[in-house]
Amino acid sequence: MRYYLAIDAYLSALNALDGNQLIQRLRQWHQSTDEYSRQLHEGKLDDYLVMKLSEYQRQQVFR
Repeated sequence: MRYYLAIDAYLSALNALDGNQLIQRLRQWHQSTDEYSRQLHEGKLDDYLVMKLSEYQRQQVFR
């Protein structure tokens, strides 16, 4: 299920402006996991975004 939701979030954000794609994907993912919260709960949206954006920034350093 996680893979399906990740692919869905990725495809949904393709039409967004380049600078907004990451945020849109993360928001879509979080919203989707809320629909399946018993299995996939990720916590509060703000906490999730802070965590994922910091992960993304760390990964960009090593590119």
